[in-house]
Amino acid sequence: MHNIQQYSGDSSSEDDGQGSAVTGSKDSPKPDLLPTSKKLLQIEAATAEEPVDDDPAKHQGRVRSFAHERGIWASYVYVDYNDVEPLNDLQQHIIDKASKELSLELNRVDNLHLSLTKTFVIRHHNITAFVENIRNAVSGFKRFTVLPSNLAIYVNEEQTRTFLAVKIDETSFRPLEQLVDALDGCMREYKLPVFYQERSFHVSILWTLGNQRDKMEGILPELDELFNAIYEEEYCDMNVNVKRLHLKCGNKFYDFGLV
Repeated sequence: MHNIQQYSGDSSSEDDGQGSAVTGSKDSPKPDLLPTSKKLLQIEAATAEEPVDDDPAKHQGRVRSFAHERGIWASYVYVDYNDVEPLNDLQQHIIDKASKELSLELNRVDNLHLSLTKTFVIRHHNITAFVENIRNAVSGFKRFTVLPSNLAIYVNEEQTRTFLAVKIDETSFRPLEQLVDALDGCMREYKLPVFYQERSFHVSILWTLGNQRDKMEGILPELDELFNAIYEEEYCDMNVNVKRLHLKCGNKFYDFGLV
C-alpha cells in the first residue's frame, strides 16, 4: 500500500493500443505524438492541486473540521452501532417531537458509532503501519458488553453542530477506558491527538446546525422519557456485545477482533 497512488487523470482503458508505433508514406500526415514524461508530470501536478468543492450547501450545511488535502485521510476508531435497531425508532420519535415542539430540524447520524479516538488525519503512506500498530495494541483485549444510560447534548469544538447522544453507563467504562489508553499509545507514536481528558463515552444519534444546547435542554427530560420507554422494551437489543473494533480511514475500513 505504501506505493499506491491514484490520479484523477488516468484514462488507460481509453488509450489501449494508441501508444503503438504508426507507419505511413512520406506524404502522409504526421501522427499525434504522446506527450513527453515531463509534460505528463506537469499535468498530474496540476490535477493534484485542483481544489475540492467543500460548499456547505451540498452537505446539509455541515462544515469540515479539517481542510481537505490530497493524501491526507480523516480517520477514527470506533465500536459499530449500526445494527442496534431500537435506535432507529428512537431517532424518529425524537425528530418528530423536536419538529413539533421546537420547530427544530434534527438530522439522523448516518454511521452510528461509539468513538474510541478523536477524529484525526493520517497520511496515506502511514496507514498500513498504523493499522498494524492498532491490531497489536488491542490483540489481547476480551469481548465485553456496553450498556446505555440516558440522553445527553454535545456541541462540537467549532460550535457548528449540536448532537443528541445516548450516553454509556459508567458500569461499562472500565474496558472502554483500557482500550482508549491502548489506542492513545498508538496515537502518540504518530504524534496524533489523544482522546479527551474528560471522557464521556456516547453514541451520537441526531444532529442540527449551530449551538442549540439551550433550546434542546428545555425538552431533554421528555426526550429521556422516550429513551427509557424504548429501552425497557428493547433492553437486550440495546445492550451491545462488543466483539470487534473498527477503523474508518477515508473510504477504507479495517476490523480488529477481540478475544
